[in-house]
Amino acid sequence: DLPIRRSLLLETFAGLECWLQELDVFTKKSVVKMLVGNKIDETDREVDRKEGLQFAQKHSMLFIETSAKMKDGVETAFEEVVIKILQTPELWNIRNEGVVLAPESRAPNTADACSGHCSVA
Repeated sequence: DLPIRRSLLLETFAGLECWLQELDVFTKKSVVKMLVGNKIDETDREVDRKEGLQFAQKHSMLFIETSAKMKDGVETAFEEVVIKILQTPELWNIRNEGVVLAPESRAPNTADACSGHCSVA
């Protein structure tokens, strides 16, 4: 079982390495990245917590484990990404009206939207 598990682990991380290379090419260096270990409710996991954490640290990523099935950690993952984005001012496109959340050429879909501009207070 160990050689099979190791093979799955290498395959999983090889896919992640490819995605990280794409991020390096097409995004700002200050992009917020999070590695999410899902299916923590399963006893037969492909990647254990220690391996996921080591990979995330190696690539300067946030790390969280979740179980979508058990609804454990999913909301926290989104909250942590938002907090990190708010803590990274170089990601903001600041204007006098506040932070631009969408290009001005795109109109919001609902009347109660913030018209593309919201304050960060």
